[in-house]
Amino acid sequence: MSSIYKNLLPGEKILFRTKKHLFIFFYPFLIMLFSICATTYMSENDILANVMWTPGVVTLLFWSYVGLEYVTSEFVVTNRRVLMREGFFYRHVAELRLETISQVNIDQSLVGHMLNYGTVSLNAFGAFDAYTMIAQPFVFKKHIYEQVDKLTT
Repeated sequence: MSSIYKNLLPGEKILFRTKKHLFIFFYPFLIMLFSICATTYMSENDILANVMWTPGVVTLLFWSYVGLEYVTSEFVVTNRRVLMREGFFYRHVAELRLETISQVNIDQSLVGHMLNYGTVSLNAFGAFDAYTMIAQPFVFKKHIYEQVDKLTT
């Protein structure tokens, strides 16, 4: 069970939930391709053949790190709060009450726009927090503003 569900307040309901975008696996994929090429080259060289396992280990570590980042990322809009958690070795957590959120910004690159991911920045009356590579950032923003509008009317 996710830690988000354990921390819900009585009567609080999850309205929208997303994770990091799968594009975070792009660089590990490139490193894996490089590792395959490097291992092939190293196997043909008598001196480098003794350490040809090194690119594979580095690739495995990188895949593990990014995989843990993906699995541990959660971005949730409830009827009372916005809960955002990411990271395993370096944990980044924010829980903001909807009443305190003054602005939601989304930054996207051209690739981010095409693949529907971006950086979501929340301004909460002086506090600023940004989360990168979030899938469906505009849907996330829409749900936040819908709930803020319900609270103010």
